[in-house]
Amino acid sequence: MLKKGLVGMDKEWYTVEELAALWELKISTIRTYIRTGQLVAVRFGNTYRVEKEAVQKFIAERRTKKES
Repeated sequence: MLKKGLVGMDKEWYTVEELAALWELKISTIRTYIRTGQLVAVRFGNTYRVEKEAVQKFIAERRTKKES
């Protein structure tokens, strides 16, 4: 579920746990993506939030290209 109103009141955010469930990956995998800079996140205390646009960019960068 997207969270609204954390930092940018007009932005939507995912938690690490939400992304892991959505993508059927381990939470540690999502954290690795964040730690290595592959997925941009914002840290609030001991939790990360990932902006919806960052998720879309992450997916777009990994899209396979169809050969013509």
